[in-house]
Amino acid sequence: MKAILTLVCCALAGATFAQQPPSPDTPQPAATETAPGAEAERPTAPEKELLQVRVRRLLDDFDQRHQQRVLEMSSYDKVGDAEPAVKRLANPRKVKVEMKDELDREQTSQALAKEYAQEAVQVQNQERALQDFIAKRQKTLDDLSKRAGAINRQDLELAAANLARQPGTEAQVREIHRQLAEAGRAQEELATEQPQSQQEASSADDELKKLRALEQSLQKESKAYRADAASAHKNQLNLADRLEFYLVDAQAEDVIDQDSKAAEAAPHLAASPEVQDTLESLGSRAKADAKPDQKCTETASDTKGCPQTPAPEPKE
Repeated sequence: MKAILTLVCCALAGATFAQQPPSPDTPQPAATETAPGAEAERPTAPEKELLQVRVRRLLDDFDQRHQQRVLEMSSYDKVGDAEPAVKRLANPRKVKVEMKDELDREQTSQALAKEYAQEAVQVQNQERALQDFIAKRQKTLDDLSKRAGAINRQDLELAAANLARQPGTEAQVREIHRQLAEAGRAQEELATEQPQSQQEASSADDELKKLRALEQSLQKESKAYRADAASAHKNQLNLADRLEFYLVDAQAEDVIDQDSKAAEAAPHLAASPEVQDTLESLGSRAKADAKPDQKCTETASDTKGCPQTPAPEPKE
């Protein structure tokens, strides 16, 4: 009976402890590790596209935008040819599209120049790697040559033969034989590694020459695209001047048209009939006052009442 009660109490105590939350000090079970193949694949960085792909995409995108602008410019030309009256309105619109096209050409050329310049930097890195490789191979060959030539086998063999005839020189003879064995291994390594190292160095030197030629070509293309960008920028400035001319000329034509019409249709104000009558009456009265009442006869004794005739000026 006591054993049964003891078992029941232990079971109840175990259930109570199981319901309580674990204390902070209680060691927690280690997390189950997932197998290497079961964990999710991490996203890898996308590989950089080839220069040819990047250049082709830039050129194709520009060509597509350029063709759209060419169609727009041709539409302005057709409108101007069909209706000469609106040609002065179509000209500035066409110039704006041309400026946009040159701006796009400048930006695309700059992007292409940057792509070629960056690729030239990558080629320079490869050049330095090849130069380091060639220097390393050359150092290996130099070290092998020094090791093989540092020991004169004939002198060592002669010294070993002489020491062998003398008593108590066994240790010296063993040392000489060890040096001879080391020289033999150095000769074998030199004979084995020298051809391969020389071939690798020669091949790396050929690749280095090709890389240098490639670097010059990339730098040349980058310089040419920078020149294209500068040319496009200059064209934008010239087109801006032409646009200013078209705008000023169009405004001048508008003023000429408006003012010419106003000048042709301008009404002129004439004097009223009353003013004309008054002016005419004043004129007739003045003529009447100017007529003499009687004729004047000039006599030697009586000239009173006649207008004075100015005396003639004496001749010189």
